[in-house]
Amino acid sequence: MVSRPSELISMHLIQSFVLSSVLPAALIVGAAYQALMAMNGPDGFSRAEQLAEIRAEAEADLLALQERQASLEARADRLVLASLDDDLLDERVRANLGHMRPGEYRIAVAELDEVASLEVSTSAALTSLIATALLDQGA
Repeated sequence: MVSRPSELISMHLIQSFVLSSVLPAALIVGAAYQALMAMNGPDGFSRAEQLAEIRAEAEADLLALQERQASLEARADRLVLASLDDDLLDERVRANLGHMRPGEYRIAVAELDEVASLEVSTSAALTSLIATALLDQGA
C-alpha cells in the first residue's frame, strides 16, 4: 500500500515532533518525579534521616538504661551477705525502717519551719535538727 507523499511528510513531521519534543519532555517529567520520590517518598532520603535521628535517640536511651542497670547490679552485689557493705546496710535500714542513732531526731520537712521557729538553747542543736531532717528527706 503506497501512501501519498503528503501523508508521508505529515507522518514524518509528527514522528519528528514526538521524538524531538514530547519524548524528552516526558523523560524529564518522569526523572523529576523519581527524584522527588527519592527525596520525600516513604523510603526516601528525608525518611532515612528521620529514622537515623530516632535511632540515635533510642541508642542514647539504651546507653542510659545500661548504665542504670550496671549501677543497680553493682548495688545488688554489695548487698550479698559475703561482702555486705555496712554503710549501705545502715543507710537502707535507717531509710526503710526509720531507725535512728541515739541522739538523733526525725523531723518531717513540712514541720521544719515550725521547729526552726522554736527557741532552741543552742544554735548547734538547731543545726543538728535541720541537718537530720534534710538527710531523712534525701533517703
